[in-house]
Amino acid sequence: MMRIVHVIAEFSAHEAMGRTVTEIAQRVPGEHVVITTSAHDGREAFAEVVELGGAVETFPLGRREALDSALARLKPDLVHVHGGALVPLLVTRTAIPWYPNLLTMYAWPVLPSLRRLRAGGVRAAMQSNVLRPRVLASSVLPKWLVKRSLRRSGTREVLTPDPRVERKLGATRVGSGGPQDSRRAVYTDQAPVVLFAGRAESVRGIDTLLACFPDVVREAPDARLRLLLIPRPELDALLETARAAGLGDNLDVVTEPVADLLGEMAAAQVGTWPFKYDYTTSPPAMAAAEALSVGLPTVGTEVSCVEAVIEDGVNGDLVPPA
Repeated sequence: MMRIVHVIAEFSAHEAMGRTVTEIAQRVPGEHVVITTSAHDGREAFAEVVELGGAVETFPLGRREALDSALARLKPDLVHVHGGALVPLLVTRTAIPWYPNLLTMYAWPVLPSLRRLRAGGVRAAMQSNVLRPRVLASSVLPKWLVKRSLRRSGTREVLTPDPRVERKLGATRVGSGGPQDSRRAVYTDQAPVVLFAGRAESVRGIDTLLACFPDVVREAPDARLRLLLIPRPELDALLETARAAGLGDNLDVVTEPVADLLGEMAAAQVGTWPFKYDYTTSPPAMAAAEALSVGLPTVGTEVSCVEAVIEDGVNGDLVPPA
């Protein structure tokens, strides 16, 4: 049986990268092992999970000796590295090049334009994943250096859900997986629900939804906007914005964990993710993929992380970001 070792900085089956690794383990025959700094959940999908500790930002180079030792013990037939644009530079000085390997590069994030930052709010961008030191580093990262690092590592294939990586490296585009569920969203014009689920961040367009929903209510007076929010530093400010919107019974806001997210999606009539930036989150935007998995009509914005899931006019609709 082939032994496939997945190397990922931090693992959670609830995040995009971790979800992808889990789906690979479930669908690709072989013995699957994860090597990571820390695993928060989802261990049951793998034959073994090796936690090395250390800083996520410098992994795998920062834990080189421990990583090399783990690989020597496991003797993998294939090493599957999961990460962003900087990972090829960090891999070359580890033992990973000694083994057959491939890379899934989830994103090549770049800094937004000043116009886009002004429109979306600089402070909000700094509180989210949009403005991070690694984004600055990957923004100035030359393509030739990444390609050289991939050659030095003997990386056989680069996979990606990100259109930018596909263009830059000629990588193989992979679709976004989603959970399997037999439930399906059903159309109704009686109290239709428009659903958003995700972090309480204005970079995700929650303020846009609150600003435009009065227009929806004028056309459909019993329509409801349902926000399932994961608390973040902006939560209180967004709740105040929600109160000021004056939507009354047309607005539901949930800030506690939802036991059955797919059930919530199947009970809605429209899902929407009006993200403002290409890399509001790492592609693919998993909430949109989950919505599509239960047949929920979905509207998103023309940004990379959403375009990794939604193809305009094919499985959803895309509009320019606000």
